[in-house]
Amino acid sequence: MTDEAADDQGPRRRFRRARPGDIDAGMSEALASVHAEVLLLREENSRLKAAQHHRADISRLLGRARSLPSAEVDHDSIEDDSAQLLVDGLVIRESLLEICQEIERSMVAFEARLNALATAAGDRASTPGAGNGSNGHGPG
Repeated sequence: MTDEAADDQGPRRRFRRARPGDIDAGMSEALASVHAEVLLLREENSRLKAAQHHRADISRLLGRARSLPSAEVDHDSIEDDSAQLLVDGLVIRESLLEICQEIERSMVAFEARLNALATAAGDRASTPGAGNGSNGHGPG
């Protein structure tokens, strides 16, 4: 076979249909890869579900902390985090102050209602005929 004959077969080979054996091999390899990934995901899901039910324990926490990669500290990031923490704290403080003021207003309104009920009950008790045993349903 000459070089020209090999060049002529190159383009033809590109457009030639693949044989069923070639497709089956590629599909089975892809299927095996997907199957292995699914198995790994199932294993990880079961591990995570089981981890939810474990009680907190200091040795496991220390082990996780030790397994974290030791990265250099980014001081700019720490300053940003500190500023964000300060802002978050101030927002929480203001929200709590508003909530406390609303509770205080509700307590004042509730106290006013109780005082009004007590005054009304005292007025009813001081009116004549209140002690005659009448229950408001007629003579009895």
